[in-house]
Amino acid sequence: KVEIAVPSLLSHIKQKQSEKPSLMGDQQAIWVLVALKKIPAPDKKPKRIPLSSSLHSEDSEVCLITKLEGSKAKELLKSKDITSVKKVISLTKLRKNYRSFESKRQLSSLYDIFLCDDAIYHLLPRVLGKAFFAKKKFPLPVNLKKTNLQGEINKALQSTYISLGHGSCSAMKVGHTGQEKKEVISNIVEAVSGLAKIIPRGWNNIQSLNIKTSNSISLPIYNSL
Repeated sequence: KVEIAVPSLLSHIKQKQSEKPSLMGDQQAIWVLVALKKIPAPDKKPKRIPLSSSLHSEDSEVCLITKLEGSKAKELLKSKDITSVKKVISLTKLRKNYRSFESKRQLSSLYDIFLCDDAIYHLLPRVLGKAFFAKKKFPLPVNLKKTNLQGEINKALQSTYISLGHGSCSAMKVGHTGQEKKEVISNIVEAVSGLAKIIPRGWNNIQSLNIKTSNSISLPIYNSL
């Protein structure tokens, strides 16, 4: 069904863009909507599933939120020869300088991707609030204690994430409309296969899978009998 659903979804989006020329060229994220039969225990952190085709471009602006003070975090990145992170914000500075909803909304618009020290991930929902959730820019957790920190960051940028246990339905980003069909199809297969490996009872616990963008129709790719 994936090989049929992806071209159908991309054709639907292309048709919508032709009806509204202002939308031409806009990349839209493609999501897999997951409905489970039995809800697992809530995750403290989202599950990471590797993908062969990155969801992000090489020139994406990356911001890192860290427990360390900004200068110490920058020293850490410099010592590891990491240049992919353009901005570092400490948790202390985040709490102090970005208190209002508007300031958080503006921050979420400044960078394409947000990463965070996984040691403080559990604190960020309250600190960042709805502004980041609404834009689907919530930070991806990385382990800053890893010896190969560049590899850890690369893994984060080369993966999709899903939070389970917060309801019967969840979503994971698997591509965007700027990618080739085969890249999206491959990502969906990998994401779904990875999902089946990390949830209790595997495929037996998956009720249905659908793909869609934020404002498109939803197309089924799997339904449990």
